[in-house]
Amino acid sequence: MEKKVKTQDQNLIRASLSGDRRAFETLYHKYQSQIYGTLAQRISDRDTIDDLMQDTFFRAYRSLHTFKGQAAFSTWLTQIALNVYRSHLRSQQVRQNWVYQTEDPEVVHNVLRDLIPGALPDQIVEKRERIQLVHKSIQNLPERYRKAMWLRYVMDWSYEEITQALRVPLGTVKTWLCRARRQLKSEFRKLGLQPG
Repeated sequence: MEKKVKTQDQNLIRASLSGDRRAFETLYHKYQSQIYGTLAQRISDRDTIDDLMQDTFFRAYRSLHTFKGQAAFSTWLTQIALNVYRSHLRSQQVRQNWVYQTEDPEVVHNVLRDLIPGALPDQIVEKRERIQLVHKSIQNLPERYRKAMWLRYVMDWSYEEITQALRVPLGTVKTWLCRARRQLKSEFRKLGLQPG
């Protein structure tokens, strides 16, 4: 039975690699319950499980050409799901650190120093309300932008270090930081934090 399953999977993988989307959909339907169960053992939030499942199958599809068939496809797919889960945990940790750090007025000043040229520290962090508004603005950024901002402005990492940590190209990191700065500048102007 196991050999038959392996052969069926290999046929579906070959068809998928040849461009047959239905073949990969068949693999998805065949293994979605198993991957869901693997993730549900570790996470209770259904939306998060769904997101991680989607990411797992996306990565599997993108990396299908690397599958060598030495292990069962289900084993390979489960390993991808576990890697996605570990990445999720790391991103949660980065997010929690970022939330903690953005409550510190000195950290907020360090971020804003680059975003609002010419602003005096007292103008930026004097009032608790402003810090809370800044914190809220930062939390409204997409998660990938928050991560990049935290690593660049709080941890003072180089672009190269960020690309390695987030596993994205240099251009992507620069784009995320640029978009995050643009979004924050717009928010800060609305909040009256941008010098006239």
